[in-house]
Amino acid sequence: MASQPDLGGYEVVGRLAVGGMAEVYQARAKLSTQRSPGEPDEIVLKRLLPSYRNEGAYVKAFVDEAKLTVRLRHPNIVRTFRLFKAGPDYLMVQELVSGRTLGFMQDLLVKAGAVMPPEAACYIAWCVLKALDYIHRAKAGEGGATIIHRDVNPANVLLSVAGEVKLTDFGVADVEGVMRGDSGALRGTLPYMSPEQVLGQPVDARSDLFSVGIMLWEMLAGRRLHVADGEAELMHRVRDARAPLLSSLPLELPDYAVQLVRKALFADKTRRFQSAAEFIRALESLSRRTGWPLTVEALKPLLGG
Repeated sequence: MASQPDLGGYEVVGRLAVGGMAEVYQARAKLSTQRSPGEPDEIVLKRLLPSYRNEGAYVKAFVDEAKLTVRLRHPNIVRTFRLFKAGPDYLMVQELVSGRTLGFMQDLLVKAGAVMPPEAACYIAWCVLKALDYIHRAKAGEGGATIIHRDVNPANVLLSVAGEVKLTDFGVADVEGVMRGDSGALRGTLPYMSPEQVLGQPVDARSDLFSVGIMLWEMLAGRRLHVADGEAELMHRVRDARAPLLSSLPLELPDYAVQLVRKALFADKTRRFQSAAEFIRALESLSRRTGWPLTVEALKPLLGG
């Protein structure tokens, strides 16, 4: 097996993932590596794909993501330590989260014919909402504009082996709903978009909350919400925002949980939760009613505890 190359002064351990415009490596610092304050030995390197090095729009999007995320400091958000250029490569140094994505865990449960414990589902949603409450309150730029993630989905939620829940990938994030790049392009993950997002309309914080609603519905139901034969049909399903009531499925969930998820998934955004803080309070009320803990204890069944 060939040895892994160095990349930007770091020793590459292995490639973790590759996406539309970037690839992600696990790496470790060498003695000669220049690091930012607080940067650990083991990190993640996010590299703009070589095919996009000379594409101005992609370089700008990559740099914009780094400039945005390097300012974000929250326990439920993957930290970005710095952006730098090494030769032709544009690189981001990010926190290494030892664990799996929520999407990976959901797939494992489906294959095992199991459903995620509801207390785990609610705790994960609560953590993601804590991250969103932070970024929606954070202000970007001189005008103090609101940050919208735009791509909240199970692949962008990391579950660490220690039970941490962290939101990542701000590659298509907007400031005050002003779309970057091609205004006619859909940016995000289609099955987790809000109706207004799939229609190409301006989005605000309520679009991110709708995405959390879809994730919560899926975690509690043990299956995907939007399934279609092709992209056109999928877009219609996402646009129509028709989610079966959880009470119509063979589940044993308290009515308050059913109604909470229903409120999160209204197509009319004026009828949804209006802020992450409001959604958080609803989950905390559910926790008090059911005794489901909003602590890492809720993840013990997933972590093998």
